[in-house]
Amino acid sequence: MNIILYVFVALILLLLNEYRLIKKYVKAHENNFEKTTLQKITLVVLKPIVVLKNWVDYKLLNNELNY
Repeated sequence: MNIILYVFVALILLLLNEYRLIKKYVKAHENNFEKTTLQKITLVVLKPIVVLKNWVDYKLLNNELNY
């Protein structure tokens, strides 16, 4: 009876590991799509603006944690 339990636990762990690897592969595949030039330009232009906005929001306007 114990050997059946060990085999069952081993199969569950193996399936969880395979699921994790498949999920990682799918995420990596989704991130490798070719970006258009318009997407690249908007990322270059908008990223500094977003970073500045986040800095202002979290550093300057959030005085609760700055005591």
